[in-house]
Amino acid sequence: MADTPPVEDGTAVGGVVDGSLELILPDANGFASFKRAGSFTFSFNVMATTTETGAELGIVDGDESGGSKLGYMSAGSKRLPDPLEAKVVKGAFQPLTDPLDPFTISGPRSRLTSKITLRQKVRSKPKGTNHMLVLVTESSETP
Repeated sequence: MADTPPVEDGTAVGGVVDGSLELILPDANGFASFKRAGSFTFSFNVMATTTETGAELGIVDGDESGGSKLGYMSAGSKRLPDPLEAKVVKGAFQPLTDPLDPFTISGPRSRLTSKITLRQKVRSKPKGTNHMLVLVTESSETP
């Protein structure tokens, strides 16, 4: 096999590679059932990769696009009186009724592990099965 001669005579070699994002949720199951009144927390890790100079992690209510149930867990057709709260890494808890302050990742980074914590206040023992879909997002642009 012959060696390829080097490129000569001012030939430019290069190209553009699109940025990429990766978000992995290795183990995010959810709350156990609420058997009594109290404040309950659930934490899970996400791994984020970005080839951009920065990205943002966010959390949104994935069940509702608006209305009175936005940000609230439901038990059957009834919502719990207090909104679900979330925080990313060491931020403060914020209710999911409003957009959360995103967590900024300075990049590029490869599989940066970040902890997300959800908190639900329960005033009395709920009846039925509680549910809510929470979406974790990664974006290289501010929405």
